[in-house]
Amino acid sequence: MLPQPIQELLNILHQQGPLTEGIFRRAASGTAFRELKEALDSGADVDLGSQPVLLLAVILKDFLRSIPGKLLIVDLYGDWMQAMEKPSKQVEELKVVAGKLPAANPLLLEQLLSLLQHIGHNASTSRMSCSNLAVCVGPNLLSPPNEDLLLLEAMLEVTEKVKMLVEFLTENCREIFGEKMAGLSSPSAEEVPAPMGRPTELPLEEQRGRAGKAAMEHQAKAFLDTPPSLLVLQKAAGADTVVGSETAEAPIALPPATPETTVDSPVRAEELKSLSEEKSFAGSRQKTGNQRKRKRKVAWAEERECQQDKKRSKIEKEGVWKKIRQV
Repeated sequence: MLPQPIQELLNILHQQGPLTEGIFRRAASGTAFRELKEALDSGADVDLGSQPVLLLAVILKDFLRSIPGKLLIVDLYGDWMQAMEKPSKQVEELKVVAGKLPAANPLLLEQLLSLLQHIGHNASTSRMSCSNLAVCVGPNLLSPPNEDLLLLEAMLEVTEKVKMLVEFLTENCREIFGEKMAGLSSPSAEEVPAPMGRPTELPLEEQRGRAGKAAMEHQAKAFLDTPPSLLVLQKAAGADTVVGSETAEAPIALPPATPETTVDSPVRAEELKSLSEEKSFAGSRQKTGNQRKRKRKVAWAEERECQQDKKRSKIEKEGVWKKIRQV
C-alpha cells in the first residue's frame, strides 16, 4: 500500500482536481509549500483536506520528482521510447515495459495515471487536457540516464518524447494495466462533489485592527477637511510641501484648515497671477521671465487640483466600501 499521506493526497486531488482550473500547472505559495513539506517529512499529523488544492498538486509533483531513479525508471528510458516507436503494437509493447517496473512503482503509477485521466477528461472545468497534464507532470516521471550531459536541443527533443509517452499512458492506462485499474474508477463530472468555497479576504480595516482603522479614518478626515487651495498657497509662499505617491498605503495627513487659509478653488489662478504681477514692472527685462513663471505656476496649480480630486475621490470610495462591508 502507498503511504497514508500520499494516498489521502491522491484521493483529495481525485475529487477536487477536475474542478480546479490549471491544476498541476499553476504555482502555489512558496512559504506554504515549504511549511507543508516540512510537516509531512517530519511525520506530523496534517489535515490535508484543509489545504489548497493547488498546493497539494505541487506537493505531489515534488514527491514524484524526488523518487530515486524516477517512477518510470531512468534505466528503462530506452525501452519506453522503443515501445512508442511501434504504432501498431504500442499498447502491447508498453505492457511489456511496465512489467519490468519494480513491484512498488505500479502501485503509485496506476493511481497517478487514473487521476490524470480523470482530470483530463474533465478539461471543461479543469482547463487541463491529458496533453497539458503530460507537459506539466511528465518531466517528473522519466528522464534519460545522461540527462545532465545533453545539449539544449537534445533536451527539448527528450522532453517532447516523454510528454508523448505520458500522454499515451494516461489516455490508455486501463488498456495497458488491465485488471489492475479496475478498482480505480473515475466518476463522471456529475458525480464530482461541488467545489468548496474559497475564503474571502478580510476587509482592510479588519486586517489592520482597530488601531489601523482609527488611524486611517483620522487621516482621511484630515485630508478631506483641508481646502484644495492650501497647498497652492504654501507653494507660492515658498513652503516645503511633501507629496506622497498615489500608491502609498495610507493617505497623507495635512494641516487642518483655518478661516484665514480657506480659499475657494476657482480663484487659485488669480491669486498666483497677482503674486507674480506685484513683483514685476511693465516693460522691464523681467517681464518675459515672470510671464513664464506665471504660466508654470498656473499649470502647476491645475495639476495639483487634479491630483487632489483623484485622492479625494479615492478616499470617498474607501468610505463607501466601508459602509457596504458593515452592512
